[in-house]
Amino acid sequence: MNVEVLQRSIRGRVFSDRQTLENYSVDSSLYQIRPSLVVVPKTIKDIIKTLLFATKNKLSVTPRGGGTGLVGSALNSGIIIDLRNLDRIRIFQNHVEVGAGVHKGRLDQILEKHGKFLGPNPSVGPYCTIGGMIGTNASGSRSLKYGSTIDNLLEVTMITASGKMLKLPSRTRLAQSVVKLARQVDRQKYPQVSKNSCGYRLDAVSNISETQKIIAASEGTLGIVVSAKLRIYDLPKKRILVILGYESIKEAAIDCQKIVKLRPSALEFVDHNTMKNITARFPHEIKCLLYVEFDANTGRNVSLLSNIIAGQILYKFSDKKSIAKWWTARNSALYFSLKNLLSSKTLPHIIEDATVPLHSLADLLLLAEKTARRYGVRLVMYGHAGNGNIHIRLASKNKCKKTINTIAKEFFTQVITMKGTITGEHGDGIARTKFVRMQYGHRTYELFYKLKNEFDPHNLLNPQKIVLARHSRGRQQLLL
Repeated sequence: MNVEVLQRSIRGRVFSDRQTLENYSVDSSLYQIRPSLVVVPKTIKDIIKTLLFATKNKLSVTPRGGGTGLVGSALNSGIIIDLRNLDRIRIFQNHVEVGAGVHKGRLDQILEKHGKFLGPNPSVGPYCTIGGMIGTNASGSRSLKYGSTIDNLLEVTMITASGKMLKLPSRTRLAQSVVKLARQVDRQKYPQVSKNSCGYRLDAVSNISETQKIIAASEGTLGIVVSAKLRIYDLPKKRILVILGYESIKEAAIDCQKIVKLRPSALEFVDHNTMKNITARFPHEIKCLLYVEFDANTGRNVSLLSNIIAGQILYKFSDKKSIAKWWTARNSALYFSLKNLLSSKTLPHIIEDATVPLHSLADLLLLAEKTARRYGVRLVMYGHAGNGNIHIRLASKNKCKKTINTIAKEFFTQVITMKGTITGEHGDGIARTKFVRMQYGHRTYELFYKLKNEFDPHNLLNPQKIVLARHSRGRQQLLL
């Protein structure tokens, strides 16, 4: 492998030094894989030349955005391609055209100046990139009203494994192959939930005009996304945030089924451990909170809310500063949950993104508590209650890899029984790829293999993610 040949052929940078490879061997997960090379392209031609070089040298290629992923999606042993320089933004009336390397935080600032916003809003928004959001089908708190990335993805431009540029939707051979495979899918075998990032989203494609949706949640396994067209919305004239308190998580979960009928823009759950990091006073009997946000018919909806809930209205805010402060506290839940668990050891983020139909939310929360008690682990829970999507953090000083897998298998078995998904918005990555077949069954999993083979017959792109190949290109190390 002659690295100098690649460096001379592209305008970007090629790194093979120890420190850079170490930096790119980790993301926000607990996994570590040392890559062979890191390429930071400046142009699309650089990406094409990198793919051709990788093919010649039998190296895998894995795209990387902000490195905020929790399940190791951006880690692999071949070439890591950092798309930071693909940062162009063009704003139109109802959509925005963005490069894959654009940080969501920067896009938000620019859109706000135009009175617009992007619906999906992951809590790591200031740091994650649009390419990464597409790769995992990211969502966030306001996906309850505005949908996940897949629901707002109008067009995607990518480079295929063979080095060809592909735009979807289009009437190309690959697009027609997607539609053909999508027609073979039993949609009843897919999770019956409002958000899903597990496997390939063949269920979202019903005709050629929807073929761009197959790239959402594909984690760079079907192509290198270079740009996308995304739907945007007018900023609401007013928002109001109501904080509800509950004496039990079951009571809160039951209320969620009533609250969603009012069409809130967000409905979030925070457990008692996460509450400790919010600088506010709560009655001692309160064990969990619901954040309820409205951005339309605010006065009427708050009045209706007070009449249907079993919980207590603890706080109510309509000024931007207070609302932003409380959302900052909620969006810091990942950081605080990991900080609170440092006295133990945080277990890998495997069961941290389960999503179930809303009527099963109470069952999911109680299952998490039961799992923690059974295995003697510490537990922190928070998440997007309105979507039935709860982030579960576990920690223990002495749990081995075998026990972690046992916990995951038992937990996912129950989630699937509830017609839920093992991941609602964070993707499969290293952590959950081995459970994808369990989620979908043999027939659908074989369709995933066929789809992967159509786009990437030589398994060049981010191998061992979503579908497991017969032979792995690299080993992952668990940082426990």
